[in-house]
Amino acid sequence: MKIIKYIVFLAIGLGLAWYASKDADVDTIWNAATQLNWFWAVLSMVLSYVAMIIRGYRWNILLEPLGYRSRNSNNVHAVAFGYMMNDLIPRSGELARCALLSRAEEIPVDKLVGTVILERIVDMLTLLLVIGLATWLQADAIHALWDQITAAKAGQPTTEKSYTIYYVLIALIGLGILGWWLLGKLQHIAFFAKIKNFADGIFDGIKSILKLRQKNKFILLTLGIWGAWLLMAFFMMKALPATSSLTLADALFFMVAGSFGMIVPTQGGLGAYHLTSKFGFIALGLDGALGLTFAWISWVGKTIVEFIVGAIGFVIVDQRTKRNSNAKTS
Repeated sequence: MKIIKYIVFLAIGLGLAWYASKDADVDTIWNAATQLNWFWAVLSMVLSYVAMIIRGYRWNILLEPLGYRSRNSNNVHAVAFGYMMNDLIPRSGELARCALLSRAEEIPVDKLVGTVILERIVDMLTLLLVIGLATWLQADAIHALWDQITAAKAGQPTTEKSYTIYYVLIALIGLGILGWWLLGKLQHIAFFAKIKNFADGIFDGIKSILKLRQKNKFILLTLGIWGAWLLMAFFMMKALPATSSLTLADALFFMVAGSFGMIVPTQGGLGAYHLTSKFGFIALGLDGALGLTFAWISWVGKTIVEFIVGAIGFVIVDQRTKRNSNAKTS
């Protein structure tokens, strides 16, 4: 089943990449890449790792109310490993980084999963604030971007409103409540008791936000992550001569456009990121081919960094864990 899921997501990503690139001139993209200013490009790539470092430090703030504290370096390496796994198997990185940190620091996986779910909630709320800021600064571009995304998704304009998503959400909430009630009734059975305990651990992780002792630091680190992402986009724009004149407000808008693409469960945003990036440049009144060029260069740079630091991070944590384990048994 896992290999089928992997193939399906890869096919979706490749399909979107083809759709975004089908009218592109490969020579144009290659020529733009050869004119790349490597100072700004490398600086952008470095910032992608800086965002991982900040996320690793922020993770410890969520663990503190649960009574745990891990080495910040282990957190950072686990986060980097998670990004690498997302590039291989979509949505696998969250569980992968929890498993790696749990093994290194002996923190229950369920607690870690709860904090990661909380992180995602915080990220979504922050994204909404960023979208609000981008709408204020680039209202026309945001509307143009949304029109292009919805038109591409629908294939044709429609005036009929669909309520399917609401029905699905209601059904999921209902099933969740029913499942929780059944677990409470069946927890005297060992198998269901383990599931109940795991679910309780996840909720403990989520509730850690209510007991934060370093709220201001958590907010600053969250802003730091998004600030790093913003500068990543801005510096990569500086790296291409054709986009070097774009402003920080343009980079903010583009970050929103790219975020829409990264929501799609493909390997590292493959295809979806490129398509929304192309739409983003068109919404700004620029050439879509230029947006596609920018997307491929920034995506490749980001992916290279994630594979390098993710692989190194895994090796470091794995070897450190083995040494600690041998020291305890000797």
